[in-house]
Parts: sequence; C-alpha cells; structure tokens
Amino acid sequence: MPTFFFNLIHRGGVTLDPDGTTLPDEPAARLHAEGVARELMQHREAATRFWRLRVCDDERRLLFEVPFVEIDPTLLHLPLHLREAMRDVVVGAASLGNAIHDVRFSIRQLRGTMARADGLPYLVALDGRTLPDRPAT
Repeated sequence: MPTFFFNLIHRGGVTLDPDGTTLPDEPAARLHAEGVARELMQHREAATRFWRLRVCDDERRLLFEVPFVEIDPTLLHLPLHLREAMRDVVVGAASLGNAIHDVRFSIRQLRGTMARADGLPYLVALDGRTLPDRPAT
C-alpha cells in the first residue's frame, strides 16, 4: 500500500508530515485528509478556514489539496453562491500567499548571490540587513 503525506499549510507556514500514512489509494487519502481537516477545525472553524492540507505521494509530489473552507460545517447555512465566493477568496488568498513566499525566497537567493560575489558569508544575506554597496569597478 502507498504512503501519503498530509502537510498542513497555515498562516504561520507549513507543518510537514514527517512519517506519512499508509492507505490503500488516493480516494482513501482524500477521505483521511477531510477527516483530519475536520478534526483540526473543530470549534475553531473561523480561525482555521484559510488552512489547507496538501496531500503528497510517497515521493512527496503533490496529489491534491483539501482547503478547510470547503468542508467548514459552519458555512453550510449559507447559500451555495456565497460558499463558492468564500472558497474563491480563500483560494485567492492562498495563491497570493504562495506568490509572496516565492518572491521572498527569490530575494533571499539574490542576497546570497550578491553576498558571495562580494566575498561575504552567506548568513549576512539572510539576516535582513542591507548589504554593503559594491565597490565601483
């Protein structure tokens, strides 16, 4: 049986599943992910609505995501069009968060490259300080 990894994406970052769970197939993994999400949301639906579980295979490749907003029982009283709008907002916010993360990562890489080019330790580039100006050539 395959192993699936259930990584939690939340506003504070990512909590990786170190061990994974052995399940018979992908549909079983989806049911498991939805159950885990419901358990994590219980009595904190509004605070966890933007969270999602990213389900990966045994090679850590993304298979699918379960946005908590899709299974939030406190939204069931809303008309379908409002629930869909809420989901669109959450998915859009997640996409924006991913883009911001990617830009920050690129900036860190650029700072590291500039630090190495100036003969400085790489850690100088990660501490958030402005790097010294490069001497004119």
